[in-house]
Amino acid sequence: MISISFSLDRSIEIAKPIEEVFQFVADFNNWRSWSAWIIQEPQCPVTIEGEPNTQGHKQTWDGDLIGKGSISIASLFENQYLDFDLHFFAPWKSHSKTQFKFSPIEMADGSEGTSVTWAMQGSLPVFMFFFKKMMTAMIGSDYERGLAMLKEKLETGSVTSAVDINGVSEQKGFYYIGYPVTCHKKDISQKVSPLFEKLCTADLPKPDKVLTVVNKFDMVSEQCDMVVAFAYPNKPDFTVPDGMIMADMPNHQALEVLHTGSYHHLSNGWTTLMCYLRHAKLKANKRLKEYEVYLNSPAEVPSEQLKTAIYAPLK
Repeated sequence: MISISFSLDRSIEIAKPIEEVFQFVADFNNWRSWSAWIIQEPQCPVTIEGEPNTQGHKQTWDGDLIGKGSISIASLFENQYLDFDLHFFAPWKSHSKTQFKFSPIEMADGSEGTSVTWAMQGSLPVFMFFFKKMMTAMIGSDYERGLAMLKEKLETGSVTSAVDINGVSEQKGFYYIGYPVTCHKKDISQKVSPLFEKLCTADLPKPDKVLTVVNKFDMVSEQCDMVVAFAYPNKPDFTVPDGMIMADMPNHQALEVLHTGSYHHLSNGWTTLMCYLRHAKLKANKRLKEYEVYLNSPAEVPSEQLKTAIYAPLK
């Protein structure tokens, strides 16, 4: 069958010596702690074979949400690179090559650090040419999530992110007032945090909810169009301040995913939400916006205890 090739890579800097980073990544026994896929389905059965840091070391997974597959070390050069063979068996069959490349760097404080690059090369059937940009964007996002958790695990000893799928429930409608913002995904924290501070110091009644409504997110360009807002059960009878907008969300059914942990890892919750929609064959209501509700705040609890409920309205 004629196919079209694709490739992608993502990189991150880790404040640990290259020997430590290489040994950690070369051992599949460590992958569960930072896997961008296992975090979506923590109960997924995983089998590990062979000796870590050796050719043939292998991990096999058999999930419902994340599918079935295996990855094994094809070749390696200590403290420089790891080459992997990656096979998917379900929900579709495919074979790809992936690599980790490691380079020593000096961190800003003068300590030893490591630049880690995660890359993939594969192919798609020619009739799926239209899906190439979307697929590389989705896998690239997964690699970014995984690298961020790998960095946190190595630098701090833990990962402040956990995801629970709470299922479908009825949600009461609400009105929301807030600041619109459009930005690239990598700039969300920089753009949104000041708007929340501005919102909290505005002369507004105490809200029923604090949330962000996602008007649009383009997976390929990674551009976000959102509203940082306060929500009220009834239509507000006060004047909307300059620079803010008001809109409403009617009563609706929604799939809910709960993310516990740092806001830096919220994409783990969003990715799980979208994967479960496809897995459970649920149909999103395109007329209504997806949104996330902050159940507590950094002023109240440490980052590992932050709770964010993420909702996808359904038909």
